[in-house]
Amino acid sequence: MAAMLHRELRLLPDGNVHVHFLDVGQGDSALLVSPTGKQIVIDGGPDLAALEAVGSRMPFFDRSIDLLVLSHPNVDHLVALPSFLRRYRVEKILLTGIAYDVGRYEELIAAVEDRKPEIIFSDPAKDLDMGDGLLLDVLWPPKDIESISFKDVNDSSIVLKAMYGKESILFTGDIEEFAEKEILATGADLRSTVLKVAHHGGKTSSGTGFLLAVDPRLAIISVAANNSYGHPHPSILGRLKALQIPVQMTKDEGTISLKL
Repeated sequence: MAAMLHRELRLLPDGNVHVHFLDVGQGDSALLVSPTGKQIVIDGGPDLAALEAVGSRMPFFDRSIDLLVLSHPNVDHLVALPSFLRRYRVEKILLTGIAYDVGRYEELIAAVEDRKPEIIFSDPAKDLDMGDGLLLDVLWPPKDIESISFKDVNDSSIVLKAMYGKESILFTGDIEEFAEKEILATGADLRSTVLKVAHHGGKTSSGTGFLLAVDPRLAIISVAANNSYGHPHPSILGRLKALQIPVQMTKDEGTISLKL
């Protein structure tokens, strides 16, 4: 009983923003908790590990999630999201709306239709204000996503800047060189305290110009040890080192938790 009480007290809102880059193997999932305790889940990983990881970081009797975000419909980012919709009362879900023929994505859309959260489509002209000082700035993709011919669905990923006071976190999904250049061309303010490195540190992402524009104090890479893709690529680690950007990786540390 005392242990449970201690856990519940530890999870009470404390006026800070907490972010947990969850250890989900070769995939992506993060939990963002606002100053008043609102929960935002960004991506759902390659299996159900994210569901358990988020549950362990929520108060026992809390059965609601304020916002789900699917950066893009690749399996390593979405598997747990339908289960979140079934297990919790999800208020809103942020999607790109891109068409993509994969069974797991169709399962998510079916769960959305069944549970009926408010659907928000990415639009850089509209910020998401959590009402307690946490602001989510959608930087990519543009509202007219259908007009863009993506060579790879990775480049359609939602890029989201979470801002609180002078601190910020840039979530980049799996964007590659094409999307990075398009985002830079918009003139958006990319400067962020923390960068979630795109595409698990893949060599087709994290160009020098993009990293210079973000100018983070810390880079986080969500990646599995000894993965078959060779992520993170040595060239990306070398680039981050040359720019004197410290790196933390889930393959080394497990879930990485930060407070803003």
